[in-house]
Amino acid sequence: MKIKTFHARSFREALAQVKKEMGEDAVILSSREQKGLPPTVRVEAAVDYEVEEAASPRLPVPAPARTGEEPPPRPAAEPLPESGEMGHLRRALSEVRAEMGSIRECLEAVQADAADAALPPAKRDVLRFLKGRGVREEHARKLCGRVAGLTEVPGAMLEGVTVREGGRGSGKAVMLIGPTGVGKTTTIAKLAAAATQAGSRVAVVSLDGYRIGALEQIRIYSKIMGIPLEIAPDARRVKACVDRHADKDVVFIDTTGRNPMSGAFLAELSPVYEAGVPVETHLLISATCDYEFLEGAWKAYSRLPVDCVGITKIDEAVRYGTLYNVAALCGKPIAYLTTGQAVPGDITFPSRKKLLQMVLTENPADPDLAACANA
Repeated sequence: MKIKTFHARSFREALAQVKKEMGEDAVILSSREQKGLPPTVRVEAAVDYEVEEAASPRLPVPAPARTGEEPPPRPAAEPLPESGEMGHLRRALSEVRAEMGSIRECLEAVQADAADAALPPAKRDVLRFLKGRGVREEHARKLCGRVAGLTEVPGAMLEGVTVREGGRGSGKAVMLIGPTGVGKTTTIAKLAAAATQAGSRVAVVSLDGYRIGALEQIRIYSKIMGIPLEIAPDARRVKACVDRHADKDVVFIDTTGRNPMSGAFLAELSPVYEAGVPVETHLLISATCDYEFLEGAWKAYSRLPVDCVGITKIDEAVRYGTLYNVAALCGKPIAYLTTGQAVPGDITFPSRKKLLQMVLTENPADPDLAACANA
């Protein structure tokens, strides 16, 4: 067992020292703030280096056999009884690790509370308001550092939000990518319907040959709207499909949903870009996904040339802070929002002020909050 005391300027710095020197299995025994100029923190931590050795006891080595005699059989290792000293140690270590996790969470909460307490009252109000609207804490704190009070929040948020007017650019092909279940096929139908209503000539290519239901769904939509549909067996055939519709203004490409953490989508979609198809890439993100998944998805999909982001399932979101989180994390224009399953409806192409109003107001019809959003 190794026990050591760490002194640092903050709990976060002390925990970083513990983790670096003693590893992830270190246990926080005690922690407290120490007054002084400047004030410091004292953290006492421990790590048990003997557990691994105790878990694999050495077996006795038999004495060498005398000449002409068979060596005695090596005794088989007997499992350590869990009810004995080793079992007690394992249970104790498991409890200590669980307690360590709780202490770390408490320390982080204490640190956050201390940081909040150091803010001027007006900035504390800003931070509390943004977090209450669902804005991720790291983004809320950055905004808080740029404003003096609530009235300056709309202007600061506008600086970090861009939109794609009309939903798409002037690209010949528009390809939608995103995780499984995000609503790519329905969104393709909505975009195709909107483009048709605007007078554009449209075709659809589907790469989603894995889900029979998805193919049937896009086939029905295409038939109703009178839009030609092609099924590409793989990404290498996409260019030929697009070339066959040279007379169209835009070709929408539907893709198969994949777990972004696996990276399989990269190998599947790279032939589209390698073939020289003039494609515009839209990444779809669900408004209901948690921030950890959002971060992982963006880290994966950002390896492709993403042009803009579409946010789906807005009608299922509890708060609209996700809109700002997506804009701040991805740094890409938000092209459109989908709010239901209806085709051709349930899709909007918002302005920056409309996005801001949704983020800042729980009810856009509330005149006081709407006035703040439009300030």
